[in-house]
Parts: sequence; C-alpha cells; structure tokens
Amino acid sequence: MPKAADPATARKTPREFRYLPASQCAAVPYLYSMLELPITVRIPSDEEIDYRPDIDEILFKRRKAKIVEGYSLTLNENPRLPYRFQAMINIDNSRLWALFQALAATLPDKVSCVYGIYEEDAVTTPLLQKQFILKELEKYREELTQDCLLEAGLLFRVKDILLELNISESKYIRYWGAELERFRLLMQSFHLTQVEGLEFIDEYPKIVTPLRELVRTAKAPETVLYYLDQAFHIDRTAPDPFFD
Repeated sequence: MPKAADPATARKTPREFRYLPASQCAAVPYLYSMLELPITVRIPSDEEIDYRPDIDEILFKRRKAKIVEGYSLTLNENPRLPYRFQAMINIDNSRLWALFQALAATLPDKVSCVYGIYEEDAVTTPLLQKQFILKELEKYREELTQDCLLEAGLLFRVKDILLELNISESKYIRYWGAELERFRLLMQSFHLTQVEGLEFIDEYPKIVTPLRELVRTAKAPETVLYYLDQAFHIDRTAPDPFFD
C-alpha cells in the first residue's frame, strides 16, 4: 500500500495569528456577541495587539466589524472562469458541519477531496465517491470544524464547470457554484441572508489555541492528515531523483 504522511511532521504556524495556551484566553464580549466562533479562536484585547502605525484605525474598525451569520455573493463576469458565482459564508460554529453537508449535496456523486494544513500545499485526490469522502471526513468533524491549522473540502472540475466547497482555516465556508437559485434556497433553510459588507474573522487580529489543549481527545492536525492519506491512498513520498 502507498505510504502516507508521517504524523510527526513538524507543524508550520500561520503568520496571521498567534497561539496562546488555554489558560491565557479571555474574551472580548462585544465581538463574541457577533458570531459563535470555534472554541480555539478568540479576539485579543486592545492591549494584546502588537503595535503598528495603523493600530488606532484597526481598533476603531474592529468595534464596528460586521462579523455575523450570513453570506457574501459575487457573480462571475468572466466567461473564461467555469463557475457562475462565489459565496463566502459565516455561520455559528455549532452549525458549520451541517451546512457543509448540505452544500456537499449540491456537488456530483464523484468529486475530489482537497485537504491539508493551512499555508502548506494541499492534497487533491482523484475522483472518488462523494459519500465515501464525507464518511471519512466525518471521523474528524471536530478537528475540521475547530482546528485552525486544518482546511478541507470537495472539488469537481471539468472543462466547462467548476464546483468547489471548502472549510477555511478560520472556519467559515467558501463555495463556488453554478445553481444560484438552489444555493439561495439552501441558505434560506439555514436562516442565512446575504449581508452587504459582511466581514470575516481572519480580517482582524485573532489568537488561536491548539485544539488539543482544550479537547484532550482531539487529534493533532498531522495525525488527521495521516489517516486521511491512508483512507484515500495518498503517497506523499518524494519521487527518487532521475539523472541522465
């Protein structure tokens, strides 16, 4: 069987946020009331933000940030791009997986799975049965919806159509689709509306706590990748060099 990734691979920490142990996590109430974030993410207090020349502007904008449940929608006006629209969706973290599953139902029966650690090269599998992929991802639902080093999603791409669904590292959903009315109806079923000027948590400073410090039974991101590699028969071993 092909070799899978070693779960002991060193972790790369994203640049946009910093990690703190759980004992140092305190909430900023006026921002937490906007959206239910994953337990691993919190908003730093004003004093915790590193100084920068535009710090006053950032703090002012943050107090008025529109980080709420809802979605933004961009219609594709470039005929060379094979999708009709792109959406970005904020939803309370406790409802994230249910929305991911509902949107997955809009993709064909055979898709690729795209997954990896944030800011590292993601793996794209060959076309597989969608239900098989969802069954494997379900095993790591807690990690995929709350660990901010993991990203995962589904992809269908042929010459004239692109459909893609992704859970971002900041735990909102990105979606590229073709059936706009079906998408709007699905959003209505989750009581999500299109919000003008919608913002997302990664547009502002944030502090992330590793999931395993909060949930001892959670798997490390590298371990999740290891088991997904095994399930999807992914071999990350570099090929032997070829010399003439």
